Amino acid sequence: MWRLLGTIVDDKNLRQLIAIFSVSAVLQGVALAMMIPFLQELLGGGPRVGTWLGVLVGLAVVSFVVEFYGIMRSYRISVYDVCDALIEKIADHTLQLPLGWFDAKREAQIASAMSREIDTLSHVASIIIPALVKQFVTPAVIVIAVLIVDWRLALIMIACIPLLRWGWLYMQKSIVKVDEVQAQAAADSAGRLIEYARLQPILRANGVTQRGWGLLEDALARENDTVHESLRAKGRPNIAYSSIIQTAFALVIIAGLVFMLRMDLDPISYIVIAVISVRVVQPLTLSVMYGTEIHASEAALHTVNEILTAKPLPEPTPEQAVTNLESTTITVTDVNFGYAPERKVVHNVNFTARQGTMTALVGPSGCGKSTMLRLIARFWDVDSGSVQIGGADVRTIPTPTLMRNISMVFQDVYLFDTTIRENVRMARPDATDAELEAAARAARLDQMIASLPDGWDTQVGQGGLKLSGGERQRVSIARAFIKDAPILLLDEITSALDGENEAAITAVMKELTRGRTVIVVAHRLSTIRDADQVIVFGKLDDDPTNGYGIVESGTFPELADAGGPFSNFIAASTSAKRWLV
Repeated sequence: MWRLLGTIVDDKNLRQLIAIFSVSAVLQGVALAMMIPFLQELLGGGPRVGTWLGVLVGLAVVSFVVEFYGIMRSYRISVYDVCDALIEKIADHTLQLPLGWFDAKREAQIASAMSREIDTLSHVASIIIPALVKQFVTPAVIVIAVLIVDWRLALIMIACIPLLRWGWLYMQKSIVKVDEVQAQAAADSAGRLIEYARLQPILRANGVTQRGWGLLEDALARENDTVHESLRAKGRPNIAYSSIIQTAFALVIIAGLVFMLRMDLDPISYIVIAVISVRVVQPLTLSVMYGTEIHASEAALHTVNEILTAKPLPEPTPEQAVTNLESTTITVTDVNFGYAPERKVVHNVNFTARQGTMTALVGPSGCGKSTMLRLIARFWDVDSGSVQIGGADVRTIPTPTLMRNISMVFQDVYLFDTTIRENVRMARPDATDAELEAAARAARLDQMIASLPDGWDTQVGQGGLKLSGGERQRVSIARAFIKDAPILLLDEITSALDGENEAAITAVMKELTRGRTVIVVAHRLSTIRDADQVIVFGKLDDDPTNGYGIVESGTFPELADAGGPFSNFIAASTSAKRWLV
């Protein structure tokens, strides 16, 4: 448990919280113990009633002040040191992970970690630490007080400690087992739910509308079963532990009553001991709930740690780091890569995209063209070979430097659920309104903005659903203009557009690519007519595990007359207006 606390809360803050709540618990325990002499003086007509009353009031006030300060301190730590810090850690680490790490299950894991798990962990400082301190300190002070009054009753309390410890360990062991299974089932069902949402077009196209999707239903059924099993498994040890606590309390009350009837204990002391014994029972009983909180926190921390310990792409050391690129020439040398070790996507790829030129990558679907763009941007590391920019291996270029020099425009544009202005400005947050206007004009976005009632402040909806495909693409291109990076990677940006939007975006591309080093992946002939070189990917042999490589390269006119795969591409494009492979 203390390992968990030390993981989440800074050591200094942890020690401070423990010290504060320990002082508060001791003061409360002492105040309860002082009830014995106070009542003895009060009921016996002693002269020091006022003194004892003053002591009790003073202890109560000081205890309240210390407790209040501890609570405020704990909530501040919960908000800033736990919630904010963990969110920042997860966000920063997520940005360093390779794209291959992300799937539906892990997306659900991140969403859960950013909301439910962090909320659970925030309870560590504000709820769990105060509860644990009171659970141990307050009963200890009260037992000492009872020991002073009647050692026999104190001995009964102490004798129950081994039983309480056994009950606690038994309860926690049961909770740990079921929580692990339940957490796994919840993660599986969350992943299936995200997958289910993503696959709605496919599911509906295949008639899965009224009836359920089997994989999702199975995942939800498993989670439901684990919840029921969790309730059953936790119930028995909780009842056993609570029974031990109540039995110990009953023994103290009965023994005290016997001693009082035998005149071995005065009635006032007995009444006070009976009252303050409740303060021993209360934190121990509540520990059942806090034990669940503890293990929920441990499960939450496990989820968060799975994200934070995921292996990021390694950053170069200060000695290795190249922060000033000599040029933007991109050189790909003997590159091999596969998303799975046993299956290559690209094999022995070599080409050079010289500074200020446009290189087009063409070939059948799934041949690794988009993968090459992502290797250049270092979304993944190559399995072997190298990708260089300006003579520097991308693995030696710090990620911030690399990203400053590269803009990417994807086929599937995702816009954030905010305004057009904010979606464009995210590429360069310090951009002025004048620069935004210039980027909008260059991307042919200005007319669309002018036609909207709210203009730049138009909300685009989640994913940009309130805009058409062509409009979303223009916003994405405006981002590239505003970023003004010297390297531009374009991934089939016109393949999903109609003829009108394709023509508009193609015209915009001419302006966007001017003076930049451009690599464009395209299936449409119109996109690559102006390319300085065309690189054609294809199957190198019949072995499906060997991936794709370069089958021919050259200028557009050269390849058009060569009678090879590119000539076939042109022929298919001319007849069908696109290359369908």
